[in-house]
Amino acid sequence: MKIRTGITLLVEKDRQQPLFSNMTAFIPAGLPHRSTPLGEAVYYKSIYLDEAMFRRNISDIVIFDMSDLGAALFDRISSLMAPQGADPEDLDGQCLKLLLKLMETEIHHRSHLARIPVPRNPANLRITAFIASRFQSKLTLSDFTNALHYSERHLSRVFKEDIGITIFEYLRLYRIFQASLKLLRKGASKTITEIALSCGYDSLSSFYKDFKEIFVMTPRAFSQKNGETHS
Repeated sequence: MKIRTGITLLVEKDRQQPLFSNMTAFIPAGLPHRSTPLGEAVYYKSIYLDEAMFRRNISDIVIFDMSDLGAALFDRISSLMAPQGADPEDLDGQCLKLLLKLMETEIHHRSHLARIPVPRNPANLRITAFIASRFQSKLTLSDFTNALHYSERHLSRVFKEDIGITIFEYLRLYRIFQASLKLLRKGASKTITEIALSCGYDSLSSFYKDFKEIFVMTPRAFSQKNGETHS
């Protein structure tokens, strides 16, 4: 599945990640997932392949950055064609053959965008829901214990055992994740400073430090790379 325009959130059993531009999701048959549009209308295209056509043995969903050539081939192939029965001499068949060859290499170019882990423990779902509703505000551990009626020790222990990171590491990741979505949205009028403040940061230097640590680039470079500019 490749997004043509807009941004969608691909939600799996244990993670969620945005898809946009040339980002492509290879989804093995039978794996549960859902796609949630973010903001403006999302247009995407899917090609269904017979498992015998792709030599890589992949059992999990892989999100990777497809090249411009791969994206052009993907868009050229008719969504109505039956890939397993495509005529190799037909233009669609030739495009599909080249696309599959490119994907053998490009599927290893996994996207490094922030992925938000999804907890398995129902109690931790309450914690992540609380973060989603309050991430714009300054939060302390007391805010969590008062809202969720757990002791600080229990709260911290069960969350890290389930997610693998602390509550405040998750909070930082969630804030940067939300900031990245704001930077991606077309027609966004907010400055980087306004975006940082709207995501719970009161220090621009801390925002830049966290953003660069997660995305390996500054917010401005991220915005410019993905087609938007913010002052």
